[in-house]
Formats: sequence, C-alpha cells, structure tokens
Amino acid sequence: MKKYLCFLLVMIAMSNVSIAQTDSMAKKPELTKEEKAAMKAKQEADVLAAYKEAGLSDEQIAKCKDAVTEANKKSNEVKKNDALSDEQKTAAKKVISDEKNATLKAIMGEDAYRKYNAARKKQKENAGTAQ
Repeated sequence: MKKYLCFLLVMIAMSNVSIAQTDSMAKKPELTKEEKAAMKAKQEADVLAAYKEAGLSDEQIAKCKDAVTEANKKSNEVKKNDALSDEQKTAAKKVISDEKNATLKAIMGEDAYRKYNAARKKQKENAGTAQ
C-alpha cells in the first residue's frame, strides 16, 4: 500500500513540475498597442535613415519601399499557406528574399546597396546591445 501511495505522490509531483514548466515557457510578454506602434515607427525611421545614409533620392526610396512591401506581402501569403511544409515555406521565403535583394540592388546600384546593408547591420547590432 505504501508503494502505491508513494508512486501516486511521485506521479502527481512530476505532472505538476512538467505543467509548470510548459506554462512558463509558453507565455510571451505581450505588448500594448502603443508599444507596438512605437516599435513600428522606430523600425521605419531606421530603414529611412539607412536609405538616406546610402545616398538614395526620394524616388529611389519610394521604389525601394514598394519592393519591400511587395516582398512582405508575398512572404505573408507563403506563411499563411498551410499546404506547404516548413521546409517548403523556408525555401519559398528565401526565393522571395533573393528577388527582393536583387530588386533593391537594381534600384539602388551596387555601391549604395552595400552602404544600405552596412547601415542596417549597424542598426541591428546597436539594437541588440541596447536590449
């Protein structure tokens, strides 16, 4: 009888521990609408600053924004497509990203594209150290 009681107590303890771990891991900090809007505005300002640092004209910036928006739409469509496996989604997103980069390179020119990438990389590094 003691064995069954001990076994039952151990099983209850193990289930409580496993449930507690999954609950704490599943929770992500939720952002308010204001925080989300502030993050989006900062990202847009960073991208605009990178465009300016690369020396792009207003017309080139508008074309680049259109290309990025189009790529994001395509990527979201791939993400929502349940018929594709995770590997197929990853491959499709890579193709979309490569097309976007080629378009940006054509709009900006090779030198400005390198400056833009360097500026974005620096911004991401600064954002990583600020957290």
